Amino acid sequence: MPCCLCHRRRTTRHLMAIALLAAAAAARGATAQAAHTTPQAKPTLLPGPVVEALAAELSGTAAKQTVQEITLFHRMRGSRAFQAVAERIRAHLLEAGLAQAAIIELPADGVTFYGTQRSRPGWDADFAELWEQRPAAVPGAGAGDDAGGSAAAAPGAVGGGATAPWNDALRIASWDDRPVTLAEDSAGGEVTADLVDVGDGTAERDYQGKDVHGKIVLAASQPGAVYPLAVDRFGAAAIVSYAQNQVTAWWREDDTLVRWGHLQTFPAPSTFAFMVSLGQARAWQERLAHGGVVRLRASVRAGQRPSSYLITTAVIPGRDPALRDQEIVFSCHLDHLRPGANDNASGCATILEVARTLHKLIAERKLPAPRRTLRFIWPSEIEGTLALLNARPEEAARARAVIHLDMVGGEAHATKAVFHVTRGPRSLPTFVNDVGEAFGRFVNAQSNAYAGTGSAAYPLIDPQGSKSALQAELVDFTEGSDHQIWTEGSWRVPAIYLNDWPDRYIHTSADTIANIDATKLLRAAFIAAASGYYLAQLDSTQVPALWEVIRRQALGRAAAALARCDQLRTSAPGGEREAANLLRFHLAYEAGVVRSVRAFAALPAGTERAAGDFLADLGRLLGAPADAGAGRQPSRRAASAAAPAGGLVYLRNPQPKGPASGGFGYDYLGDQLARLKLSAPALLDQTGLWGGGADYAYEALNLVDGQRSVSQVHDDLAAIYGPLPLAPVAEYLSTLERIGMLRRRDRE
Repeated sequence: MPCCLCHRRRTTRHLMAIALLAAAAAARGATAQAAHTTPQAKPTLLPGPVVEALAAELSGTAAKQTVQEITLFHRMRGSRAFQAVAERIRAHLLEAGLAQAAIIELPADGVTFYGTQRSRPGWDADFAELWEQRPAAVPGAGAGDDAGGSAAAAPGAVGGGATAPWNDALRIASWDDRPVTLAEDSAGGEVTADLVDVGDGTAERDYQGKDVHGKIVLAASQPGAVYPLAVDRFGAAAIVSYAQNQVTAWWREDDTLVRWGHLQTFPAPSTFAFMVSLGQARAWQERLAHGGVVRLRASVRAGQRPSSYLITTAVIPGRDPALRDQEIVFSCHLDHLRPGANDNASGCATILEVARTLHKLIAERKLPAPRRTLRFIWPSEIEGTLALLNARPEEAARARAVIHLDMVGGEAHATKAVFHVTRGPRSLPTFVNDVGEAFGRFVNAQSNAYAGTGSAAYPLIDPQGSKSALQAELVDFTEGSDHQIWTEGSWRVPAIYLNDWPDRYIHTSADTIANIDATKLLRAAFIAAASGYYLAQLDSTQVPALWEVIRRQALGRAAAALARCDQLRTSAPGGEREAANLLRFHLAYEAGVVRSVRAFAALPAGTERAAGDFLADLGRLLGAPADAGAGRQPSRRAASAAAPAGGLVYLRNPQPKGPASGGFGYDYLGDQLARLKLSAPALLDQTGLWGGGADYAYEALNLVDGQRSVSQVHDDLAAIYGPLPLAPVAEYLSTLERIGMLRRRDRE
């Protein structure tokens, strides 16, 4: 009998999964149907006149013109070029009439710390060239003596023992032409030397039997990883790298691309590194393998200097005296190599267009002024945001949500880009992500309808852009940009992340304006503007309609959770237990999404009852324990009896704020481990079903709240990214305690 009952329960659960999957598909149905029929012009969340005003005013062409302007500058952090672009953004804001347009300056001197980010000095380059040399022709020399040093004789040797001079024959790299060819943080210098191929260049075996002292090494790895052995250990004079970063399906397909390279910021390098294409490296390797000589001459004027993080900002003030100190933040990152069109001139230009549009429509009374303040910021990626939030804590205190744009304009055919509307981490349940998804679905439906039928109420087509459907993917949290700083446990500000991935030209010389689609910029601007404006206006009268959006999308998330449960039952030891843990966490997450609305507006009594009934019904449908929605877990005493470390409860110390790892050009955790002579925690190498070591580490610290025990943090991590042992979680949190990020809460 118990077996039959278990079978019936399992069957019921699968039937519910089918029903929930059908509900999720129905919630997305407009997207598929729109390709064949014109959807009703009933906008999501915002009134029709607001949608109409935004759709009419936003300009992808204007945004693309700004993209082109930004791509003229090699905008490294703290550089003169970055300052020039920051001032141009400020000038555009002033021209558009925005209030308080200013540039915040924060020290970037290599000494000042902003939480877990050590500030990096500015870096400028004035000149850099790399030449391949050939022996000069000597009167009377035999034919072939000028063949690039490929003869077996000594380099430059000619008949009768004379030595021919070597002359510049082919310019391989030029800072003026393509600044990507000089690795970031390179120092100045003059070197003329032979090239030695060292393979990856990151292991001692790569140098066995090779004399690289005073030579230039050719390496497959990033210059910063090659430098300690090649330069510090074996005395190489400089580095040439053909590192192939940003792995995608198109990786290595185009061997003419030059990819972005970096030396370590700390300590400051004593020499330089150049970046060359894979094709160039292969040609040299072929010559070297056949006994030839490659001689290079390099000249560089570059280096670090104390500077400032410059963060351009402006606001559209809120009209409600009780709410104007609350801010909805539009964020991007302004720093990048030249041209860097999609990454990230596209995001920078798009939020500028959002700022211009919203200010203009409000000034013309086509839109009511927002109740909350809208803020726009242009920092350096990650390190600038960490500097801002640590140096200006009031900025984080005022922020209620962030819309972050990083790579939003890639023309899909050229770049292979897929546009994403990305949720925040599971450690931060929030309805804000449902708002971004709602507008993403709306644009999908409208753009699909237009592409399929030539008719839609809001096609969001720019005259200078494509007519293709957007086909935005609505996805779970991924790291990779400033949104992960806002949502981190130090600040816990909800974030909507709009981004392209993959992009075959990211971090290369081919990330140009030619690959930017004005229509896509327009659509990204619409999703961002609509989401931000809605959040700035949200009050209790809008909550019932918002709840319907949350409810529909919660059904889709429940279907995904059930699919993961089935995966756990078939692929993980103790799968039934792990599935029950996932459902517990999932229901607690959905309850947290509902609670998060209260940070913006009170829940009307009817909505609160409806939400409570829905969550209870959802728990029953999923077959979860009756108290699962409360997120309850075994007591610390019970956990401690099983594993003493599992019963510990940690709190975050007030400082340092920020993620343990993940800063730019500086690894706080790695630095502290070296200082204390500690090994890297095993959690960093953990592999899960839906994430890896960096994911586990990011969320583990976020989940530390003074309430969860180590065992409870472990269980939540298992629900988010897949099963893992308790030991690496306990070790990781213990390590964070040893380096001063955490402290133990006194036992009751």
